[in-house]
Amino acid sequence: MANSEGPVLLSGQKLVTTAGTAEALVASTKRVKRVQIIALSTNTKPLYLGGADVSSTTNGGLATSDSISLEAEGWMDLKDIYVDADVDGEGVDFYGVRA
Repeated sequence: MANSEGPVLLSGQKLVTTAGTAEALVASTKRVKRVQIIALSTNTKPLYLGGADVSSTTNGGLATSDSISLEAEGWMDLKDIYVDADVDGEGVDFYGVRA
């Protein structure tokens, strides 16, 4: 029998459709306690993470295969994390622990 009290893991991938336009990591509410976001190894340029206003001028971005881990005291919603790219179709993988 499975342990119903253990963490529930989720994973996904976000590819930016239109470079220069910030896109939400996920389309609908997904609450997590922590998430690791990894720039795809096939990316040719940095990926930028932030809020809805993220762009290439917001921060230095994640280079190919770089990652960032975020943790919340309570929970965070993955739909509030945005990704932007310099190249159409580049993106990130993400792995989270549900809240």
